[in-house]
Amino acid sequence: MTKPLLLCAALLAALAGPAPAADRPYLITNSAAAEEDEEQVWALENWVRHARRGQRSLTIAPEYAFDPDTSVQVEFRRVLERDEPNGHEIEIEFKRLFTRIARDGIGVGAVLTLDTERQDGQGPLRRSATSLFLPITLPLGEGVGQVHLNPALSWPRGESMRTIGAIAAEAELWRRTQWFGEWGRDAEQGLVLTGLRYWIRRERLAVDLAWQREQAEGRVTRGVVFGIAWYDL
Repeated sequence: MTKPLLLCAALLAALAGPAPAADRPYLITNSAAAEEDEEQVWALENWVRHARRGQRSLTIAPEYAFDPDTSVQVEFRRVLERDEPNGHEIEIEFKRLFTRIARDGIGVGAVLTLDTERQDGQGPLRRSATSLFLPITLPLGEGVGQVHLNPALSWPRGESMRTIGAIAAEAELWRRTQWFGEWGRDAEQGLVLTGLRYWIRRERLAVDLAWQREQAEGRVTRGVVFGIAWYDL
């Protein structure tokens, strides 16, 4: 994994908001679709978000799949704000799938995440939230695409429990190119995302380009998301 990791860091460091756990190319939504050939393999997902109001973030997220149903991912995120303190975030995600689409016709699983943050680059990392996602994935048809539903509960530090809802879909447009879209909402913020994923090497290396609209704390921000992902390392 070392060589791809160094290459990705070199590509993205020159580009450098926080987001909950997700499976790329999404920012909130998790997939419950098992990859049958994922057995003791690594993946590396990386993305840059840039909003008009001056917010930028860079995320590097290695993932290890013990088998097609069980995986662990760690997200390292650097957030830059024009008018607010900058910070670092680390998120640990554990995923377990209970069914497989190929066998059961539906994907169902659970994702437990622990979010930590350090504001203004100072002090220790502190827990910011613990969340439980219950992803459900439904196929749209053989080779057509999938729909992902994500009801979730989140426990932010010092606050009461929140409910989160997200829905996402992806569909094949033409050879090696997929469309994807996502909508997510909790009591305080909402997100809309749409974009394209192009497979440089099918199921191995992909690039994403998306447009996002986020509403939080009474303001709306719009921006772009660029991602690179390596699989089966």
